[in-house]
Amino acid sequence: MNKKLIFTVILSVVALLLFQKEERFQESFSKLTLPIKEAYLKFTNSSTEKFEKHTTQAKRISDLKKENVLLRKYLYQQKMTINQLEQYSHSKLKKYKNDENVLQVQTISYKKMNDFSIIYLSNHEKLKNDKIYGLIQKNVAAGIAIKNDNLLEGILLSNEKCQFSTFIGDKKMPGIAKGVDEKTMEINFIPKWSKIAIGDKVVTSGLDNIFLANIPVGTVKKILTRSTYKTAIITTYADVLYPEYFYLVKKVPIQVYDINETKKLLDKNTTETPPKKHPKH
Repeated sequence: MNKKLIFTVILSVVALLLFQKEERFQESFSKLTLPIKEAYLKFTNSSTEKFEKHTTQAKRISDLKKENVLLRKYLYQQKMTINQLEQYSHSKLKKYKNDENVLQVQTISYKKMNDFSIIYLSNHEKLKNDKIYGLIQKNVAAGIAIKNDNLLEGILLSNEKCQFSTFIGDKKMPGIAKGVDEKTMEINFIPKWSKIAIGDKVVTSGLDNIFLANIPVGTVKKILTRSTYKTAIITTYADVLYPEYFYLVKKVPIQVYDINETKKLLDKNTTETPPKKHPKH
């Protein structure tokens, strides 16, 4: 019994010593391999970061390239639009510069500091007093001008004193334009039976000896029926808040109309006149 006990004790002591040695070995081994593990971990993290960074940069570069292509296309379109507008503008300017009946004038100042609808204009030496002249801004009607006391006053579309003859729509319904505000005029005295519609284009008639014929004025946005005539409220084209340069119509050439065409137009308008209502007995 004592031998077995002694053997068990010896075996336990040997096992304990071996276990302690193994534990110390493992601890020593862990300490020995720790720098290697740290270096591996750093390498792995660095590789992951570089890969992610490279992937992100590659995606960003790809996105930037796409954006660059779109911006170039947009810039090209803008340049083309600007060139077209410049060519269009130059063609209109050339048209009026070569017209002996048109004079270029420039704004000198406002007549009153609190009124932006009346201005003083230059280049008035050869103009007649008390005659009404038409003012064109680029290619649209912008107002009228009158020379008084050797001063040329420009009365813009925004002033109620600005009035001239117009035609409305394809059927050329007559009316008299009158200023309301910076973007609005009203066309009065339109025949009550006339068929006009919202969206119709309004142009100068040239029959009042103020404007050349067919100068764009605006577009109909509202129609009112008065007791004896119709009124059209229009949105004007001119930018009267920036009155820098104008073309002044010195003289309106005599216009020759085709009698047959005029008769057809009158007959057509007459046939479209609504029938009169008979009074009830």
